[in-house]
Amino acid sequence: MKLNKILLGPLLLLTACELTRPYDEGIFPSAPPVLVCFARIENDRPVSAYLFPTVQALDTSAANFISDAVVELYKDGGFLEELQFEEDQYVSAPATLGAPGSQYQLKVRHNDYPDLVSEVVLLPPPVDVFDYTVNYNEPASQYNISLSFSHTGQDAASYGVFADLYADGQLVRDRVRTALSGSEPFIENDTVRFNLIVPSQVTRFEDFVPVDTFSIDSAAVFIRVISEEYNAYRASVPDDEIGGFFPPKDDLFTNFEGGYGVLFTVSTKRIEVKF
Repeated sequence: MKLNKILLGPLLLLTACELTRPYDEGIFPSAPPVLVCFARIENDRPVSAYLFPTVQALDTSAANFISDAVVELYKDGGFLEELQFEEDQYVSAPATLGAPGSQYQLKVRHNDYPDLVSEVVLLPPPVDVFDYTVNYNEPASQYNISLSFSHTGQDAASYGVFADLYADGQLVRDRVRTALSGSEPFIENDTVRFNLIVPSQVTRFEDFVPVDTFSIDSAAVFIRVISEEYNAYRASVPDDEIGGFFPPKDDLFTNFEGGYGVLFTVSTKRIEVKF
């Protein structure tokens, strides 16, 4: 792991203006452009990676994704496949899902930039769900789902819990966290406990007018284990920043050599809950 000084303009939205004094390279030092990659590997979806170049801090040109690079995925030390560019990202074949317990690495080549190589990252195993209970809070019209699942060794910030809500087999809320609230995970010995609160009814709006109300009868609950690389990056982003990699910061986390970015992994466990 390393902390580097990062001047990554593609995510910085600057308004073009007239400079009133000469350009001071001591404040905004110039550097040759390099590659930046944000990529994740999950056990329930194909691999995805976003790739773009750095620009100078005062460059007001629009950020562009790079579509003609060679992006190679390695698993447990051996070449697995070359990712293909689709729309704005590089993706693996639909059948290529992350295998929990395996180690992954990305290697990126482009004629105009230095090679970009990630550190090796581990896809953690999904949790084992020991137990869950459901209680209905009638005054609040809410279900309280109490979950107990195996502790995989990460800290509490590495766990995420959310739900898809269904009514008569129809999906009415798709992983919308604003519809849910819950406690922070509590870790005791080798068990993580988490309370998730779900509304018993969901109203659909059109043009801010309620048009239908659904009574929730089931939920698909997803428990995610996120690798330490993502949390290390998020912890290095100042609270007043949105998106990260804004100049002129010198302490943003990256786990790539030859450029910048973050490769992280996510393991997800899904359970079905009936109300």
